[in-house]
Amino acid sequence: MKGHMGHMDMSGGMNMGRGLSNEEYARRYWYGIAGCVGLLAAVRVAKSFQTRWRLSDSRRDHPGIPSRPQSRFSKACATATATCREVLYPQPVHFTGRFSRFFTPLPIGRWLLLIIYWIVLLSFLWQNNIIPKDDPLYLYRWDKVGYRAAWVSVTQVPFIYLLSCKFNPISLLTGISYERFNWLHRWAARTLWLTVIVHWSFFYHSWSIYGIVDKQIAFMPMIKWGFGAWGILTWMLLSGFGFFRHLSYELFVLQHIAGAAALLWVLHTHVPTKAAYNIWMAVAFLTFDWGARLIHGVLQNTHILGRLNSKIPGYSTRLEPLPGNVVRVTIEGVDFTWKTGQHCFLNMPRLRPFESHPYTIANVAELGSNGQRTMTMLIQARAGFSRTLWKTAIKHDGTDRRFRAFLGGPWGSPPILSQYETVVLIACSSGASFIIPLLQDLARNPGCVRNVELHWIIREEEHFSWFKDELTTLVEKSHQTALKPQIHIHITRSSDRRTVFSNEVAEPSPSKPDPRATSTEVEESSLSTRTSTASVPSMENEKSPLTPCPERAATTASLNMSYGGRPTLDSMIRPAVESALGETAVIVCGSTSITARSRTYVAKLSDERAVHKGTGAQGIMLFTETYGW
Repeated sequence: MKGHMGHMDMSGGMNMGRGLSNEEYARRYWYGIAGCVGLLAAVRVAKSFQTRWRLSDSRRDHPGIPSRPQSRFSKACATATATCREVLYPQPVHFTGRFSRFFTPLPIGRWLLLIIYWIVLLSFLWQNNIIPKDDPLYLYRWDKVGYRAAWVSVTQVPFIYLLSCKFNPISLLTGISYERFNWLHRWAARTLWLTVIVHWSFFYHSWSIYGIVDKQIAFMPMIKWGFGAWGILTWMLLSGFGFFRHLSYELFVLQHIAGAAALLWVLHTHVPTKAAYNIWMAVAFLTFDWGARLIHGVLQNTHILGRLNSKIPGYSTRLEPLPGNVVRVTIEGVDFTWKTGQHCFLNMPRLRPFESHPYTIANVAELGSNGQRTMTMLIQARAGFSRTLWKTAIKHDGTDRRFRAFLGGPWGSPPILSQYETVVLIACSSGASFIIPLLQDLARNPGCVRNVELHWIIREEEHFSWFKDELTTLVEKSHQTALKPQIHIHITRSSDRRTVFSNEVAEPSPSKPDPRATSTEVEESSLSTRTSTASVPSMENEKSPLTPCPERAATTASLNMSYGGRPTLDSMIRPAVESALGETAVIVCGSTSITARSRTYVAKLSDERAVHKGTGAQGIMLFTETYGW
């Protein structure tokens, strides 16, 4: 019995002379993480070269299509990319119920990554770790697995904390923003929870065989600390479930931070000195992240490095209520820039001093007539902070009341759309705050883009007012640019199915001195469901999808409003893809339902058209954003 009480040091000597030591498996875990990060960094570099090459060709008026592969090598890469997309994109199962939606499975690509992760951990857990019956050390067979599971578990701790950091080396090297790792952070934590169960259950079974459970717990305080750590981890997993995060995000954040700190303290008390470096790694990651965010936030909000001469910290902010329980937050005098599609954390001490929430920046970063930038956010009022914003905006509507706001960011890594030949933008409701700035940016810097279509799905016509000025300005000024955006507004809750409004700006003719001439047409529509145009082909009627029209580029910009039906993904995506001469980018922002369906549809369409497999069909890149993480 004494042997069972003397080996709780997680010693590498517990490998008993067979194979690698437990510490070596821990090192190999981090070698694997480093290898994956290196691979993603290499992919980032390759994509960067590809983007620069395409944009360079577009500036040189290259006779071909920059996003269409020409060499054998580029065609081989395009084929491999298309195949990977068809395998990784689909998300065939999703739920839409109030509670069931939180159980929506991951896309296939993420499942494959998780399976690889689990296989690696299982191999670490069991490799050279099973003692045969004829071995003299068979007595320690349960303990041996428990020790290995301890190392496998504690080694994962710093990785999980690293994935929670906004300033982290993985994002720095790969260009993937922190919020894109949230799903992996949660699943890695769930995996840790399972390996911890293996750790304590094997020890517990070993002790129970000899009836020494009570003695072990009484004489070894580290066991109590271990169960305490597992209890904290269990609570964090349960309270981090999507349903509870949705009920009260503010409470979730507070208790999650407290739980994360308590877990590190309890773990430090539980693990032996030999493995404590894992805890200190996690502390180092958090310290660097919080320190960098603090310094960045202070410099940003005190205007030390900016052009703003104000000595007052923060930014002057106005709140404006809009139809549909939406608040427009206008932040003036912003002295830093951002990329379209990024988000910032917003804090307003006068309203809720201890809360900071992420919201998408709903405009492009351009200087106004006063030489300063103005940032806008469109926030849907739901509960908590957003509801407080809405009530405050209603209370002070029509006044010039200002508030001080503090910003953190910008964050996010939106795609570079100017490298594609065709772009399809799809937004649902307030998802337009992510999508429409992308369209505005393309109108200013089209790059390789020849065609762009926007589909905005809203419930009520009054919601169009959220971006009415921006969209009408885009159409009216389209004669100044080569890009002619096709804008489609789909209003789903219209009982009278009134008209399809079309505002088209014609290409200026050399014989006409006024290039701003516009024409407006109103057409009657009696369609019960949305149909883009009479020429949109159905899947059944499409016999030869691989013969794009070389004159596909639109000659006029248009803004159309359709009533009384929800468009299908096929009607929004297929026409643009089938007429594209180069690679198409499909960007979708909305609920989990539409992003999941978009993933599956794009993968199916790519496979159907045999993209880059000798048919002439060009690639389809998909990028999705959801309302929450």
